[in-house]
Amino acid sequence: MSKTHFQERTVSYVVDQYVESRRNPEWPISTGYALRAIRTVLPNCDLSDRQLAEMVAASAISRGRNVAFDFAVEAGMRSQQRHAGL
Repeated sequence: MSKTHFQERTVSYVVDQYVESRRNPEWPISTGYALRAIRTVLPNCDLSDRQLAEMVAASAISRGRNVAFDFAVEAGMRSQQRHAGL
C-alpha cells in the first residue's frame, strides 16, 4: 500500500497562498476576509487576529499589493454574534 504525503500547512504557507489567490490587483487584500479564510483552513492556529493580520499585510506588501486593514470589524462582528447567541 502506498502512502500519500501531504504537505504540512504552515501558517505562513496558508497566508501566502491566500494572498496569491487574490488575483485582481485593483482590489486591496482584506485582512478581515483573510482571517476568516485562514481560520477555516487552520482552526487551531494559536496566533491572534492581529498577528495573522500583520502576516497577511506583510505578504501582500511584499507582492506590491494594497491592504485593507479591516480585521477589527471582522473581530467585532464575531464578538457581537457570540453575545447574541448566533
